[in-house]
Amino acid sequence: MDENETFLTGEFLRQLFHILTGVFFIFFIYLSGDNAALIFMVLFVVVLFFSIIVKRLEDPQKLPRLFRKFGRAKKQRIKFQGTILLISGVLVTLILFPRDIVYASVAIVTFGDSIATIVGTSIGRHKLPYSDKKSLEGTFSGLIVAFLVAMLFVTPFQALIGSLGGMLMESAISLKTVKRANIISVIRFFINDNFLIPVFSSALMFYAGL
Repeated sequence: MDENETFLTGEFLRQLFHILTGVFFIFFIYLSGDNAALIFMVLFVVVLFFSIIVKRLEDPQKLPRLFRKFGRAKKQRIKFQGTILLISGVLVTLILFPRDIVYASVAIVTFGDSIATIVGTSIGRHKLPYSDKKSLEGTFSGLIVAFLVAMLFVTPFQALIGSLGGMLMESAISLKTVKRANIISVIRFFINDNFLIPVFSSALMFYAGL
């Protein structure tokens, strides 16, 4: 398997894990009821603590093979960065918005982001005019899938508005990570689609439903 095939396989596995995580979150929120926000706060602390522990293993070969395959060592210095940001985004939506909008926003970031990445990485040929890393094929595919899944929870108009906003956010933002422990680095850390898509799409869907 050459380097490109290895990259595509790893990316596919990461996005499959991303989808499964989002589906799990939706069911978990439903089963948690009124305690969902509190439980996600605890989950955030647990994953952050686990990230710190894993980071202390300086030799990446000491990590389980599964973690090495899912990770993006050249792009991420914080372990499980995507999961931490996704939990943070879901937590904010749980605090600010009604439950049906939370479900829809998780569906948008889960399916829209993942499908856009898979399609864009595998068959994307036409780059967006404002991003040399994202493709028209990926963004359009993610938009369609996000819209269809979001309609399971909100009205078609809300799903369309939320999906458009979410995928615009996905196409415009590149992965960033913390390099230094200062306020600017923390702000850059949260300028990430896993965090911003659920929050931004939730706000759009909420006001679209007024």
